[in-house]
Amino acid sequence: MANALTIQTLVDGPRNVVLKIDGYVDTADITATDVADPAALSAMSINNQLATALRIDKIMYSIDEGLAVTLLWDATTDVRIVDLVKAGKMEYKKFGGITNNAGAGKTGKIQLSTEGWSSGKIYEFTVVLELVKQ
Repeated sequence: MANALTIQTLVDGPRNVVLKIDGYVDTADITATDVADPAALSAMSINNQLATALRIDKIMYSIDEGLAVTLLWDATTDVRIVDLVKAGKMEYKKFGGITNNAGAGKTGKIQLSTEGWSSGKIYEFTVVLELVKQ
């Protein structure tokens, strides 16, 4: 088999977005791959325009031992958001969420990469992102 990344949109409302990302890594680490693109989502209710950015309010994840999943803001030079290992939940809503601070060339997209794959190993992971359109 080959590496696989499945992105399921659970909610795409006028403000909120929930994405479920399932990954299967068996041939090599996944390089920075788009998992959330604000321009590909439905229009916002405030002005009926497409979002240009996403805010992260919550991350829930389960990752096989030995693998790390990294979330990145896409830009000329990608900016690391967070590294995820094992399983957990991170909530950022109380202080206004994590906003895109990528700087030059930022696209508004969120990317995912992995680190830790080794020959002969198979890893699986699930990441759920609760996002707000901006």
